[in-house]
Amino acid sequence: MRVSTILLSLAVTLTATACFNYGKFLSQERSMLTRVSRSNLTSEQKLDSLLASSVRLMNTALKPINPVKGGKLVAQYYDQNEAAMQAIITEVNSTFNRMSLLEQGIFTAKFIKKPYGKQFAELYPKFKKKYQQVKTAAKFIAFFGKAFGKLGKLVDLLG
Repeated sequence: MRVSTILLSLAVTLTATACFNYGKFLSQERSMLTRVSRSNLTSEQKLDSLLASSVRLMNTALKPINPVKGGKLVAQYYDQNEAAMQAIITEVNSTFNRMSLLEQGIFTAKFIKKPYGKQFAELYPKFKKKYQQVKTAAKFIAFFGKAFGKLGKLVDLLG
């Protein structure tokens, strides 16, 4: 009986710690994305920051956690960061659309070669497969499918 009490206490403690870490993670990502979306960084730097944050989210959500809980984490992330994400993507699309066809090609090639671009390209299909059926994660998945405008064709190829 004493062992079961200790195990129960340990399980509750670990669960509380995990929830605290997710809360801290969400807070840090929200703060960073809000700051970046309002900064004077270049569109490319803002896109890098958005992709880095998205990669961190997908890595966290792809850990062996319950897909329902992971879906809730993704939904919270998206709900908290939707405005900042949209501001970044709007700026990136605006910059991208002002580029010549050659410049767009160079931008896309640079995007694909960047570490976060590569990680995003590797993680997004796995993430989409795991969370496609989880309704709470659907907004995040749909965001990247349509957010990039012309650049979004790249994301469509990943799925």
